[in-house]
Amino acid sequence: MDIKWRRFIQIEAILLLLITPFFAHADITEEEATANCLKIGEYFVEGGKYYKLKQYAKAREQYEQQAGWSESCQLDEEKVAMAYNNVALTYIHEGNYLKARAWLNILPNDKKSMFNLGKISGDIKNALEKQSSKPQGRYWQYAGASLWNSMTIKPHGMKHQVDFEGYSAGLMAMYYGPNLGEFSTVLAFDNGKAHYAMSGDDGDCEYDFDIKKDLLTVTRTAGESCGFGHNVGAEGAYQRVEF
Repeated sequence: MDIKWRRFIQIEAILLLLITPFFAHADITEEEATANCLKIGEYFVEGGKYYKLKQYAKAREQYEQQAGWSESCQLDEEKVAMAYNNVALTYIHEGNYLKARAWLNILPNDKKSMFNLGKISGDIKNALEKQSSKPQGRYWQYAGASLWNSMTIKPHGMKHQVDFEGYSAGLMAMYYGPNLGEFSTVLAFDNGKAHYAMSGDDGDCEYDFDIKKDLLTVTRTAGESCGFGHNVGAEGAYQRVEF
């Protein structure tokens, strides 16, 4: 492990003492919490090895672990942003600028994020110029722990099939996994707008969909029981990452 990350780990090991009561309450021992948090540097180093070999998918797996554990261990925002940027760089090298943008937009005011967003601004513009005016595509909303709420919209005859996969990732998601939620329905979009009302065992929620260019906004207009896991919700803003 390089010297920079060895020093990083030594400093963060001290900070871990501040969050020990939280983990103890969740039946995670101080030793377990410390051991897992000290692996963050290892994920960074392993990701770097694959990155240098241009094996970007494998590098991304390591950097996503770096990001998830950096959040779980409550590292400072600068270090969390560094992990997000590492993931984004793997997408940039693969030419997937919209997914890179999504990662960089989690903490868009971070200096590294602003720098990398600036570098690919032209590529993002070119990618968006190719987008269809139709609603189909995949849209992401960050859920934490390197997980993304996803809305996938596909043509279905004269209508569109909408598949939602959602997560709620608290600080313990890296240990126990996230809470889950999903639905699948067929909707008629009119000028980028559609309405979905759950029925039966699916729940009693209603959602409005509004797509403008590369942004999907989902608004819950009624209902409280959506049939999802605890704290999982479909509402909010989603960025288009695929067409």
